[in-house]
Amino acid sequence: EIIGSSKNSPGLHIKTPFIDSVTYFDKRLLVFDAPPDSLLTKDKKNLEIDVYARGKIVNPKVFYATLRTEGSGYNRVVDIVSSELRREIANDEQSEIISISRETIMNRVRDAVAPKLLEFGIELVDVRIKRADFPDAVADSVHKRMIAERERIANRERAEGAEYDLERRANADRTAIEIRTAAQRDAEIIKGCAEAESIKIYAAALSEDPEFYSFQRSLEAYKEYLDSNTTIIGSSADLGELFAKIRMGVDDASRLDTNNIDTSNLSDKSSSENDIGP
Repeated sequence: EIIGSSKNSPGLHIKTPFIDSVTYFDKRLLVFDAPPDSLLTKDKKNLEIDVYARGKIVNPKVFYATLRTEGSGYNRVVDIVSSELRREIANDEQSEIISISRETIMNRVRDAVAPKLLEFGIELVDVRIKRADFPDAVADSVHKRMIAERERIANRERAEGAEYDLERRANADRTAIEIRTAAQRDAEIIKGCAEAESIKIYAAALSEDPEFYSFQRSLEAYKEYLDSNTTIIGSSADLGELFAKIRMGVDDASRLDTNNIDTSNLSDKSSSENDIGP
């Protein structure tokens, strides 16, 4: 088979009928997408890498002579790129491929593949990694390690929060106890002052009319002794004798209260006189 000249520009061209045949190739930028492959890194770890290359046919005559069809050219480019990528990945650490040197690695692969593809009339423009992931088994362990790390951080945060909560609760409880203690102290002081004032008022009332005070105490004793649930059985004389005994008991108690109040009054008066002086 005689291969004639190639035409890369549009225009009017002549061929011999029934003798010459024309084969058309796409001159646009082509994408050569390699299938994902598991590659071994320098540190003996596997990575699932999906790579693609971009190029175009610049010499149709050489391309036709070596590969014949675009399908054959596609397969040859994928094989060459995959082989060179495998060799390059074997010289790099997994961490470098994942996060640091990906751009540098792709440039080295491109520079190594480009001269080989020119032999087939293809100009390589670029090589890029679409995806570089851990294998499924490694991905599971990585996910478990990430989960454990997040749980450790969460537990630390919860422990710090619990410690902060206990500290604030302890401060609040201490403040509440101090407030209640101070309130109880003030209440006892107020009650004491009120009782003292009440005793003074009772003493003043008793000194004004002792008989009325004795009568009032008798009524209070009747109220306590003869409540609604008390039933008294006897004659009117018995009832009068009962009231008389109650009254006598109240009078005796009133005399005792009077003596105590008078003594306190005397002491108050003496202390007042001592305060006033001659």
